[in-house]
Amino acid sequence: MRRMTFTIAAGAALCLLAGCATSTAADPPAGPTATPAVTPTPTEMPEAGPADPATWIISDEGIGPVELGGDFETVLGMLPDTWKNDEVCSWTAWWTAADSSYGVYFVRGTESDTAPISELSVYSAAEDLGTVEGPRTAEGLGVGASTEDVLTTYPDAEQGADEIGSGTWMRLPGDAEGHVFFQFREGEDTASSVTVTSRDAPSYEVCG
Repeated sequence: MRRMTFTIAAGAALCLLAGCATSTAADPPAGPTATPAVTPTPTEMPEAGPADPATWIISDEGIGPVELGGDFETVLGMLPDTWKNDEVCSWTAWWTAADSSYGVYFVRGTESDTAPISELSVYSAAEDLGTVEGPRTAEGLGVGASTEDVLTTYPDAEQGADEIGSGTWMRLPGDAEGHVFFQFREGEDTASSVTVTSRDAPSYEVCG
C-alpha cells in the first residue's frame, strides 16, 4: 500500500556622482564617509518536505510530519509512495534513503487496526555513522551523535541499557508523553538510531 504528503536577501546601492567641483586650498577637508551598519538576516531552517526526511526535526512529539498519537492510515496517506507498508507488518511503515545509508519507520499499536502511532525511529547500519544524513533534533543531533555530544547538549539525559541485547541508550529529559532516545550498539559510542516513543523504552524489534 503506497500513498503521499531562506533567504538571505542582500541588496547594495551604488550611487554615481558627476559634475562635482574640484576642491581648492580654501575648501574644508572632506570628512570620513559613514558606512551604515548592516544587520544580517538570520538563516532559517529549511522547510520540512514530506519527501525528504533529512529536513525533518526530531522532538518528543515525533519526527517531522509523523507524530505520536497520530492515525496510522491518515499519516501514511500524506506521505509519498516511497514509503512502504505491507500485510506482513501491517502496523509498520518504513522509508529507505536512495543510497540505503539510513531509514525511517513508524509503528502503531498492534492491539487494533486503529491503534495510534506509538513509536518512530531513524536508524542506520552504516559503518561510518558520522557521515549519515537524516532527521535531527532542533539542536542538530541525530544518527552519528556521540554520548559526549548528547550530554553536552542535554546534560540531564538519562542513560540506560536495553533489556534485550547489549545495546545502551540515552533518553532526553521532558514532561511530554513521548521521549527521544539515542541508541548505541554494543561497545559503540556513536548513535546508530534515534527513536521517539511513548513506551518506556524503544522496542527490541517492531516486525518479527
